Amino acid sequence: MVEAELAFRLSDNINSKTISDPWALVDRIAPSLELPYSSISNISKHGLCCLVADCCASGGLIVGKSFPINRKTKHLSETMEVEIHQNKKLVSSGSVKNMFKKPIDVIHDFINKARENNFTITPGQWVASGGLTSCKPISTDEGVNVDFINLESGYFSPSPESVKDYWINYVEEINESPSYYMRTKQTQMREKVRETLASYSGVSSEEICLTRNTTESMNIIIQGLKIGDNDEILRTNLEYPNIIQALDMREKRYGTKIRVVDVPIHPQDQNEIVEKVIEAVNDKTKVLLISHMVFLNGQVFPVKEVCAKAKEMGLLTIVDGAHSFSHVDMDISEIGCDFYASSLHKWLGAPLGNGLLYVRKGMVEKLWPLYGDTQYEEDNIMKLEHLGTRPCSDQNGIIPAVEFNLKIGKKNKSKRLKFLQMRWADVLKDHENIIINTPLGEGQSFGIANVGIKNIKPGNLADRLFDEHNIFTVPIDDDRGIRGLRVSPNL
Repeated sequence: MVEAELAFRLSDNINSKTISDPWALVDRIAPSLELPYSSISNISKHGLCCLVADCCASGGLIVGKSFPINRKTKHLSETMEVEIHQNKKLVSSGSVKNMFKKPIDVIHDFINKARENNFTITPGQWVASGGLTSCKPISTDEGVNVDFINLESGYFSPSPESVKDYWINYVEEINESPSYYMRTKQTQMREKVRETLASYSGVSSEEICLTRNTTESMNIIIQGLKIGDNDEILRTNLEYPNIIQALDMREKRYGTKIRVVDVPIHPQDQNEIVEKVIEAVNDKTKVLLISHMVFLNGQVFPVKEVCAKAKEMGLLTIVDGAHSFSHVDMDISEIGCDFYASSLHKWLGAPLGNGLLYVRKGMVEKLWPLYGDTQYEEDNIMKLEHLGTRPCSDQNGIIPAVEFNLKIGKKNKSKRLKFLQMRWADVLKDHENIIINTPLGEGQSFGIANVGIKNIKPGNLADRLFDEHNIFTVPIDDDRGIRGLRVSPNL
């Protein structure tokens, strides 16, 4: 159930008892959707004003774009007409004029009533002034694929509506005059994308290269590294197949030695991973490559600690962040690596075909570009970005994807994904026939987990879940000992 309302943000003046102008008690106004809560039904007990102003009577309030209090917004608060649409269909409509009191007067009455009853109100809180429309049911099924339950977002996540709308608008704008747009507007837009992404990542825009996916970013690093033919790259046994293939190509082409260190799926603690990796380093090792989050089971490696040890030993560090970016609550700068790669169509929710490459300042000179480009200086990261013409509308979609995630917050998103993982893992982890292929300890995994059933092949289990229960997952049957279903909700 939803109803349209006006929401007001309380100002610093609410604690003053000398303010006569009710408008001085609020500093911003916003359209909103209330999710009514039906537990308060006795109006005579609580008072009509308390109910209208939603004093503990709301199950939730979705606040839209807010505006400062001024002459225009004051006028709108007394004259505004609103409509609620779902999938372009009118659900409900109403007007401020139909309210029994002006919205600001409702807020004023609410504040006075709250003071009388010692109800805590603080600056910054949002208070709704009562319904502008009637309360109407909204189907949560509309706009959502109800044919199956999607628990596989680790490959490609659905984009938010704001990202889709933004992307579609750019597709249409660019298509009107593609050559003109590409030669005039896109350079500036690309830099805006880069700056937005860099800020979200906690790094400088001079350290960010826009690519198409993690595989491309990792190949730029692996194939471009300026190291000797007899030097060695050390990787773990749990890296992504495309990355292993890129390393194998490097070995065949240049003679670079690729060596593998085995790490446990269920370590005693994160220090065990650090010790095993660092102990495997020898005199020939020049580069250390490690995943931040293992694609097979969602296991999180202690990359910050590994990179710190590697730096002390004079090693270059490459982190595969395909699944960690916008999933783990951490800025790239906090990891301390030299190179970091990720896809943006997974956990960020950007359009398909977006990736990033981070190269720490001072490290660009250590890389050859994947494609020939001599127009930039050796220390300019732009020399790595010459990958031909790309769909810029997809690239522009990174901006609303970042904005959407910022509204949620990195910390909140990580906590939410961990909650979703443990909601089912806690129930299953002690079952005698269940195999959890993911360490579930705090900081050892987040949204992704891998679960199997004894004596059932992962492929058969995935088919059965889909055929009988409409649950879509991805089966993992890997010779590295991880056999089960990768469960990865998006949000």
